[in-house]
Amino acid sequence: MLNWREIPFVRLLLPFAVGILLSIQFNQKIPGLPLAFVVLVVLQLLSQKLRGLYRYRWMPGLLLNATLLVLGYGVTWQHNELNHQRHFSKMDTPADGTVLVGEVTDAPVRKENWVKIELGISATGPTSDSLELATGSLLLYLQRDSAAELLRYGDQLVLRGKATTAGPPDNPNAFDYGRYLHLQNIHYQAFVRNGDWALVKKSSRLSAFGTAISLQQRFTETLRKHLKTENEFAVGAALIFGYRSEVPEEVLTAYSQTGAIHILAVSGMHVGILFLILNFFLKQVQWQHRYWRLVKAALLLVSIWSFALVTGASPSVLRSTAMFSFVVMADALGRNKNFYNTLTASAFCLLLYDPYWLRSVSFQLSYLAVLGIVYFQPKIAGLWVIENKVGNYVWELMCVSLAAQLMTLPFTLLYFHQFPTYFWLSSLVLVPLAGFELGLGLLLLVLDPLWAAGAEWVGWVLWGLLKFGNESILFIRHLPAALVSGIWIGGTSALLLYLSLSSIMVAISSRKFRWVLASLVFLLAVGVSFAFSEYGHHKNRQLTIYSVYKHTAVDFFDGEKAWSLIDTALEDKALKYAAEGHRFANGINEVEMQHLEDSTALVGGHFFYKNGLAQFYDKRLFVVSGPMAYEGEEKVTVDFLLLRNTPKVELGDLEQIFDFQLLVFDGSNKKWRLEKWKAECDSLGIDYYDVGEEGALVVDMRD
Repeated sequence: MLNWREIPFVRLLLPFAVGILLSIQFNQKIPGLPLAFVVLVVLQLLSQKLRGLYRYRWMPGLLLNATLLVLGYGVTWQHNELNHQRHFSKMDTPADGTVLVGEVTDAPVRKENWVKIELGISATGPTSDSLELATGSLLLYLQRDSAAELLRYGDQLVLRGKATTAGPPDNPNAFDYGRYLHLQNIHYQAFVRNGDWALVKKSSRLSAFGTAISLQQRFTETLRKHLKTENEFAVGAALIFGYRSEVPEEVLTAYSQTGAIHILAVSGMHVGILFLILNFFLKQVQWQHRYWRLVKAALLLVSIWSFALVTGASPSVLRSTAMFSFVVMADALGRNKNFYNTLTASAFCLLLYDPYWLRSVSFQLSYLAVLGIVYFQPKIAGLWVIENKVGNYVWELMCVSLAAQLMTLPFTLLYFHQFPTYFWLSSLVLVPLAGFELGLGLLLLVLDPLWAAGAEWVGWVLWGLLKFGNESILFIRHLPAALVSGIWIGGTSALLLYLSLSSIMVAISSRKFRWVLASLVFLLAVGVSFAFSEYGHHKNRQLTIYSVYKHTAVDFFDGEKAWSLIDTALEDKALKYAAEGHRFANGINEVEMQHLEDSTALVGGHFFYKNGLAQFYDKRLFVVSGPMAYEGEEKVTVDFLLLRNTPKVELGDLEQIFDFQLLVFDGSNKKWRLEKWKAECDSLGIDYYDVGEEGALVVDMRD
């Protein structure tokens, strides 16, 4: 049975996390909150005198929970940079933009046409002669040129531009990029072209993070020298240093669809491998001095924290580094170690530093994976004892993957809507490989400046392992039924699944059958929720015109099937980004597509399309792609008239041809023409809808 006295940080973390979530959700300033915190701390100290009084035994615990809840709320509210008085968004901003001065706070990332930079703002004003001190972070996109590519961490810039917020997604159930940035504590972005920015000062000060970024760039160039093929270099740089900018889309998709994406994101697994390697060599030192334990701890701490910095200090790496730091310090001090307490203690400390990490997907999945491995792996492995050492090693490795997947499954379905069926196989191949690749990568960095011939051999072996890993993943990806996609569950279903899983964990620990019954009740609730969702999906009848920049995409939902009209130039990636989430949310499992330029008819069920005219039940839509020529005597009656690709037509002429209820402009039209059309609509009294400005048009046609 679990002893709560051995895991005090678990009890401390729960109310602290509740306070964080409340602050993220409401973000309201509570007057007197600091004073309330001080009062609660004082009362908590005074309540210790009541511990001997059985009647008031509940008082200290209640006060401690209240104190931690208030602490979580206050820390999170203060962490939100929008709540700071001198945030640059609160300064007077001219209509044509403002002058901003700031420092590059992370390594710049090169995109196709832009260089993405995180800028820490230090001053702002209407002109460069009237600057005021300011704070805040800005996601800056500089038009890519040789000057922008030379920017480094710590450089100071001055620019003129208009900072804008990243609004809600333009399409239903699509990825909310604005929310994602908010949880990075970045609330504004700006696109600045050549000539509107200048370098004020190159970075000259020394800092741990700046040094780490410089080392990362230098080490990456070393890898590039020895790994000469694109895929192997990209995967090697991602696996060893967390440098994922150059991983090809096909490779990234393959790793994601086989459940091995964590291999490319330097995570707790990588820190754990490094910790085991270092610990193994340090254990070989036969020095019995009483200070050796402290020296060993210091060497381990410096090594793993240096690795964390060099790899970009992602939440998963910091989590694991903090966790192993607690383990190292406990060992150095000779204290008893309870892994669950160590895990939650590291989480508590990291959330004090950045409470928004509680809503980070990688943070959540990392902790859940470790918890699943520690709790479930020994129990699953114990179900089958294999006497052969190799067979037992393979079985235990599979159990690690099963345990991690079991604990993360509800959130995996919630966030990614897919399940890689061969996750165990990809882990069986790549996890052992990752250990060798990380070790060889670090050895290569040491040998390269010291022994060129040795570095060549190590680089050749490393390339071979990376090549084998990539080919294995591409092979697994194409196995039959390798990926189950289109799974859509809501937050309530994910919570019910975790309650069911938690009940099973309690049942195993307590050996009480009532917890098994509780788990079954939660699973039944999930089943009922799923049944209602399926019933709703069968009644689907919907028209959706998506917002896709420079392109056209229209879906017609009928039950679990969809008919889709798109232009020939629309790439699969852009269509997936715009429409996939909405299709999954509506239970669509079959999509029949037709290019708008195709003159053949698309017919099925209650849907018909040919030459621009779509009939769906009792609704009609006509797509205008160019000049219209019509010689009929009567107007064509339609419900929606969709203008795409900036057709050379006059609205007055369209009124002579069509009798329509709503004029729709999609994202493929040029902005200057849209403004002219809108002015015409206002003068003619025509109802219109601009998909590019207002987001996707969704017409629910259910009875």
